[in-house]
Formats: sequence, structure tokens, C-alpha cells
Amino acid sequence: MSRHRWEFDLEDGRHIVEFEQGYFRGNRKITVDGAKTTERGRPFMDHSGQYPVRLEGHGAAVWVTTNGFTYQFDLVVDGKSVTSGKTATRVPRPPLGGPSQMKTLGVIAVVVAVPLAFAAWSQGFDEYRYQTASATASSVVEAKSTTAGRYGTTYYLSYAFVDRAGLIRRGRDSTSRASYDAARPGTTRVSVVYLRDEPSVNRFSGKDNVFTVVFLATAAAAAAATGGYLFWAGRREAAMRVRLNEIGQPATATVTKVKAMFMKGVGNVIRIEYAYDDPFGKRRKGRGPLMYPAEGTLYSVGGPARILVDPDRPGDSVLP
Repeated sequence: MSRHRWEFDLEDGRHIVEFEQGYFRGNRKITVDGAKTTERGRPFMDHSGQYPVRLEGHGAAVWVTTNGFTYQFDLVVDGKSVTSGKTATRVPRPPLGGPSQMKTLGVIAVVVAVPLAFAAWSQGFDEYRYQTASATASSVVEAKSTTAGRYGTTYYLSYAFVDRAGLIRRGRDSTSRASYDAARPGTTRVSVVYLRDEPSVNRFSGKDNVFTVVFLATAAAAAAATGGYLFWAGRREAAMRVRLNEIGQPATATVTKVKAMFMKGVGNVIRIEYAYDDPFGKRRKGRGPLMYPAEGTLYSVGGPARILVDPDRPGDSVLP
């Protein structure tokens, strides 16, 4: 349960507003000068948006925004934030999909790419050595074991063999269900391959990790490329927004699509797409930010949308 309290003065005296919100059940308790109101929400869904507060003679609401992990709460009375004292120019918007989040996701993707690349290099190096500097030996099965995973049971055989130096080596590798059932510890013999300069690295003969290496390398490259693109795109969009706020020219676009979505941890959101003609008569397209339903219902397909357009780069636009 999240609890927040605001004390403030208006021309008719001092007021106290308390707001409690439960994440799991979604219920809210709003107390205004001691009078409590309970509102039912949807479990795990109703966490953010604009919630009206009954304050006699005034328009008031608690604004809740979230990035899916943390929440921000503010009380707005007569269009002014009680927390900051500044004018609230618009209803809150989910801080998702913006430049900061794009850059953060880009960094995370690059960080994920590092261990994937290391794993690909490590397994690729071992696979190269298996192909160029390995030896084969006959081993005796010593034990059997299984592990239960999300996609089923994996069967393992533990074995012992003698390397070229005459030393006893041991290993463990996965096998098929049929081979597992047929194996008899102490009597069943299987062929294994090991690295000549590192006999502790061994596996059953006939196996290879080429597919795994290619998969890991591809995944690492994809994660790095995606991360680089997201970081670049986030920086570009941030710079574009700053530029448009400084020199953007107002224009009227036509709403071409209103898309309603549900985002876990945020709730219902709306995103619009729009089209406009630049000063040269070329048709351009744009997409607005994520909005809560309170703001999204102001737009309809075919209706107008006020945007800012970059006079030097007419393909760049933003919905303020």
C-alpha cells in the first residue's frame, strides 16, 4: 500500500488530502479533510492516471505516473501542482517509450551482448580445438543422472577414460533417453573425444556445438546492434525534442489512428498516429507519445492534432 499526504492552504482555509493506493488489488482511498472515499480498481492493472478529488469549489485530482518500476504522485488543484507550486500544463503521461528509456534499454542491450559474446568466443574456441587438436578414447559409464527443466528432463551419463598419458579422466555429458535407459554403470562403454592439451574438456563422440556457437554469436551481434541503435535513436529524439521546443512551428495534423493498449505495470494507454503536409506540400507522418486514457480520449480518427514541426527538417515533428 502506497500512502501520500498533502497539506496546503487555499482562500477558504487549510486542507489535507491523503491518497492510498494498493498495487495488488488496485483499490484507492482518498481522504479530503477527514472525509474518506474508497474506489475499487482492477487488480494488478489500475495503478496510474488521473484520479479526481472532491474539493469543494475547486478542481482537483491526484496524478499518478509510472515507468513500470517506480511511481510518482502529485496533487493538482485548479491546474497547479501542490508539490512544486508550478502550473500543470497537461495531464501526466507514462514515461515509457521516451528518449531516456530508449537510451537505458540500449545500454542494457549492449551489457547483455557482452556475456553472450564471451560465451560464443569461449565455446567457439573449444569447438575449434575439438576439430583440430582432439583425441578419441573408449570410456566406461560410471553413473546415471537426470535433471528436470522447463522443457523436460535431461539425461546424463558420467564416465571415466584413460587419456594418451595413461591418466584416468572423468567427464559427464547429456545423452538421449534411449542411450540413458540402455546404459549399465560399470559395463557399458561409450566413445568420447577430449582435448589433447586439456583432457578435462571432453564429451561424447559425434557431438558438436557449432549451432550453439552460431546462435550465441548471432544473439550477441543482434543485442549489440539493437542496443547501439536504441541509444542512438534515444539521443536523436532527445535532441529533436529540444530543438522543436525552441524553434518548432505550430501546425495542425490529422489523426489517422488511435491505438489503445494495455501495458503491464502501467495500465491502459493510448497512442495516436497523425499525418500532415510540410511547407513543400509533401505528406508526412508522425506518432504521438503514450498517453493515459484521460488525454487519449481527446483525439479521434479524422480529428485535428496540434503539433510542432521543425522548419528546417519538416519530417521531424512532435505532439507537445
